[in-house]
Amino acid sequence: MKTNNGYELSRRWFDFAFENSDTKCQHTALYLWIVELNNRLGWKEQFGLPTHATMEGLHIGNKSTYINALRDLAKWNFIQIVSESKNQYASTVVSLCRSKKVTAQVTALDTALIQQSNSIGMGNVPIDKQRNQETKKPRNQETIFRAPSENEVYNFLSQYITEKRLNWSDEKINTEASRFFNYYETVDWFRGKVKIKNWHSALRNWVSNNDKFEKEKSHTHGNSKATQREQQLNQFRQQVYTPDDQLRDIQQHLTIPRNT
Repeated sequence: MKTNNGYELSRRWFDFAFENSDTKCQHTALYLWIVELNNRLGWKEQFGLPTHATMEGLHIGNKSTYINALRDLAKWNFIQIVSESKNQYASTVVSLCRSKKVTAQVTALDTALIQQSNSIGMGNVPIDKQRNQETKKPRNQETIFRAPSENEVYNFLSQYITEKRLNWSDEKINTEASRFFNYYETVDWFRGKVKIKNWHSALRNWVSNNDKFEKEKSHTHGNSKATQREQQLNQFRQQVYTPDDQLRDIQQHLTIPRNT
C-alpha cells in the first residue's frame, strides 16, 4: 500500500470543502485530527479514535454533533468506520481513505488562490470588508443646535474682542454679551424664520454690526454739530449789529471767551 502523506490528505480535504457548503468547522477539525493521530501512530491501516479524548480536544460538547460529523466524513469517503464505539469511553475504529473519486476539482480553489496572490496591490480581486453598523454615520446629518448660557456668550465674546484687538471695555463686553443673549433667547434663537446653527458666528456678526453702528453714529453726530454751528453763524451774518453787539452775541452762542 502506498504510504499516506499528511499534506496530500489535508489538501484533498480543503479542495473538497471549498466546493461543498455542507462542510462545517467540526468536519475540518475532526478530519485533520484523524490525519494527525494516524501520523503519530505510524500510518496504521486501522486505528482507534477515542471518543472522549477527541471531543474534549476539539471542544465538541455534544456527542450527536461528534457522531454526525464522523458519519459525514465516512459518507464523503474520507474515512471508513470499521466499528463504532459503544460509549464515550470507548474508541471508534476507523481507517483513512485515499480514493481519488472524493477529490474535488482542484482548479476551483487553486485558481482562486493564485488570482488572489497575483493580484496583491493591483486591485483585480475584490476584498470583502466587514461593515461596522455601529460606527456608520448617516450622510448629510444636520448639526443639532444647543443654545449657550449667558456665561458662555460672555467668555467667547471676551476672547474674540481680545483676538481682534478691539477697543472694548469690560463693561461694554458685559453689556453686549447680555444684549446678545437676551435678544436671541427672546426669539428662541431664530434669525428671521431660520434657526441659528452656529451662535459663535452670530455673535461675531453682532460685534461687526455694533462697530459699524458706532462709527456711523459718531460720524453723524459730528456732522450734526458742524451743521448746527454753521447755521448759527449764517444767522448772525444776516443780521446787522454794531461791532460790540455782534461780538457779544457770538460769545454768548458760541462760547468764545472775550478778549481783555
